[in-house]
Amino acid sequence: MIFFKKHINQDSSDEMLMSQILKGNKIAFELLYERYFEKMVWYARRFLQNDQSAEDVVQEVFIRIIQHPEKFDPGKTFSTWIYTITANRCKNKLRDEKLRHRNVKENLISDTEPTVEMNHEADMTFLRQLLTDKFGKLSEKEKDIFVLRFEQQLSIRDIAAILNIPEGSVKSGIYYLLKKYAQILNYYQYEK
Repeated sequence: MIFFKKHINQDSSDEMLMSQILKGNKIAFELLYERYFEKMVWYARRFLQNDQSAEDVVQEVFIRIIQHPEKFDPGKTFSTWIYTITANRCKNKLRDEKLRHRNVKENLISDTEPTVEMNHEADMTFLRQLLTDKFGKLSEKEKDIFVLRFEQQLSIRDIAAILNIPEGSVKSGIYYLLKKYAQILNYYQYEK
């Protein structure tokens, strides 16, 4: 613990911690793990729709970091790098296990319009399922933008870096996502 206090500051930047990991500093790795593990599991869960699979993918990401820290480009931000690695691992897992077709359960949503008698909880369950269904029909790029912007609350610049697309593409992607979701929400708007 004395080594920790002398050589690693808990407030060190992610990039500084990565430079320490390159030197074999295990405490720096532990700090990065503590900072990012839960965030990355939450992020991976959005792709995989499975807690255990999400944790497995994130463990693989951290194993890759510890085994190949030299792959990190010090000119980039660590957060962009780890989000990119995690997204890529999730996509590979979906492709490999063909989970993509299982993300959204078919025929769970009734073709009928909700009635006035439905209680608030039933309304919310119905709306959540409707939105999940819509999410399942988005393209991979749209899903990435949705998760990074609205769930991870990353900046447009960070999203562009993670997805390796221009910022203008991110902005237009957000615009069209909002338009798609607005159509659903407007249809089920509460009327007094």
